[in-house]
Amino acid sequence: MVDAVNNNNSAVYTGIGTGVGLLAGGAYGGHFSKPLLKGDAPSDAFVRRYYENDAKAQIAKAGEDAKKALLAIDGYKDADNVNKLSEIVKNKAAEFGIKADADKLDDAVNEFVGGETDVAKLKTKMETAYADTAVDAKAASFKDGKELTKLQNAFAKLGENADDNAVKEFVKNNAELLGEKNKDISNLADLKKALYGDGSAKGILAPLVDAKKSILEHFYPKDGIKNLEANAEEAAKSTLEAVKKAAKDTKLWAGAKWAIGLGAVLGLGSYIGSKLAAPKVAQENEEQA
Repeated sequence: MVDAVNNNNSAVYTGIGTGVGLLAGGAYGGHFSKPLLKGDAPSDAFVRRYYENDAKAQIAKAGEDAKKALLAIDGYKDADNVNKLSEIVKNKAAEFGIKADADKLDDAVNEFVGGETDVAKLKTKMETAYADTAVDAKAASFKDGKELTKLQNAFAKLGENADDNAVKEFVKNNAELLGEKNKDISNLADLKKALYGDGSAKGILAPLVDAKKSILEHFYPKDGIKNLEANAEEAAKSTLEAVKKAAKDTKLWAGAKWAIGLGAVLGLGSYIGSKLAAPKVAQENEEQA
């Protein structure tokens, strides 16, 4: 009889725990049901993914452009010996990733060539190095999307009426992203200019501003993504495809996060149910012993 009661109680408690999990999971899922929106504007995640996808595309393009530039260098295509190729490396040392003082440049070029005598193999090495150097340089010019978003949101919290002390504290807390040239900013107007720029220069947050602008060319918060007409210019088509990709990536991210969160919540629900049932069973077993 005791076992029957315990089994019934376990089922009830487990059901309660699972119900708690489902309710919480439903709320969690609802929170991520509109990952593309933040009020009446594109969400931070949507904007950030557009920016990051665009950055990746630009970085990859830098490598391809570098290879084309190398092929266009006078004498490269027709070079049929290592000496001619070595001279090209010497004249464009920095673009091959070679860092050396003028008096050590010959040694650095020789090290780069590495005693290679096969022209085809050396050209492959040159093209790889040329592309990698361009990619590294381009990548270095981009800031992390999450960090930019944090900076943007922190500035929004700072508010339009922040005094000089609050601004100085903000600058101190965000010194790395603001950079050396902005370390002495002490008033809101200068901080805003550094972040959002003015007519003469773009600010630190320009990547997010530009990304949002591109999204809004093809994304309407109330209606979603609007397709272009068949005769649209290639640039507009390219931007639309980028917006669609960013939207898809954002939804996939939100879905994955929701699934992980729901799994955790359901696990918590089952745990609650098991804990509600376990003490009574343990106690009754103890009394019977």
